[in-house]
Amino acid sequence: MRYTFKSTTSALLGNGRGADVFTPWNVIIDTDEQTITLTKRNRIMIGVDEDTIAFRFIRRVTIDQHVFGADITIKAVGGTLTAYSMDKKDCKKIKEILMEYNNTRRKGGIVFA
Repeated sequence: MRYTFKSTTSALLGNGRGADVFTPWNVIIDTDEQTITLTKRNRIMIGVDEDTIAFRFIRRVTIDQHVFGADITIKAVGGTLTAYSMDKKDCKKIKEILMEYNNTRRKGGIVFA
């Protein structure tokens, strides 16, 4: 199953990230391929920056809530993914998807250490 989440315009404006309204962060979770991808269009609107990590390398999920929206940071072995000004419900859903995956894994395939 593929889930897609996107930064909200109101959260971007409310958190002082008005310049990113045209280039929001997108989080794509693919449970079939067991990957999480963070994409963001470049400021000059020519290309897209993309980071992908496998579920098995994820070690921590942190949600930093604000008055408008929340930031989610996914810490993995060898790097960190951060998406800013997401909807609070979307951040909780991302964490639930990853925790549910973690609970279905057998011993030895644990995502969160």
